[in-house]
Amino acid sequence: MPVRPVVLFGDPRLRHICHPVDIAADDWRTDAHDLADTLTCLRQRLGFGRALAAPQIGSQHRLIAFDCALGRFVMANPEIIWRSAEMQPVWDDCFSLPGVCMAVMRHRSVSVRFRTLDNEPSELAELPPDLAELVQHEIDHLDGILMSDRLVDSRAIISAEMAALTPHPGA
Repeated sequence: MPVRPVVLFGDPRLRHICHPVDIAADDWRTDAHDLADTLTCLRQRLGFGRALAAPQIGSQHRLIAFDCALGRFVMANPEIIWRSAEMQPVWDDCFSLPGVCMAVMRHRSVSVRFRTLDNEPSELAELPPDLAELVQHEIDHLDGILMSDRLVDSRAIISAEMAALTPHPGA
């Protein structure tokens, strides 16, 4: 499948609310495969990246590709079904805004329900903090929400290089 260019910050397509995938239809399958292939290419080229949401390749389907500790797979129609009360500050980064990190607050843990590409229902319960923040970031993309919308302070924007030296916002 083709690798697509990443849609960059400022492009109005990142602000659209994505449409649920009709699992019975086939119109979304090309997007799902292109999304996974694009993530693989980004990881190979840049050496990092754990997930990519459909709007980041110009698709308006509710799809997220993952390649992380959870495995390599695509979620269709993901929804957060539980959020911990405890929040945590994190340096959020994004392929759509390269080289920049922003301090945001995320739930320390979440549970997510979704469909696999084979239409199997699946659920990931009480994810650890690093994966919980990732899932929240990607689902935000599906809802037209960007990390800049969750910025804790107007001064909480730094380069990715600085974020690597600062373990968490406020440190």
